[in-house]
Amino acid sequence: MKVGGESKQLAVRVEESFLAAIDQKRIELSKGMGSIPSRSDIVRIALEQFLQMSGKGN
Repeated sequence: MKVGGESKQLAVRVEESFLAAIDQKRIELSKGMGSIPSRSDIVRIALEQFLQMSGKGN
């Protein structure tokens, strides 16, 4: 995953059930990626998709 420009850090607190869902998605995506993505990768992908989707039609 490319992160353009200077990266900034964002701290997010989540419940255990949310972490479990992120970890499940990590395993799911690892089959197509060849390695297990980090939790940060999953959150980054989810935010990118959400922000792209929410920008359409708003």
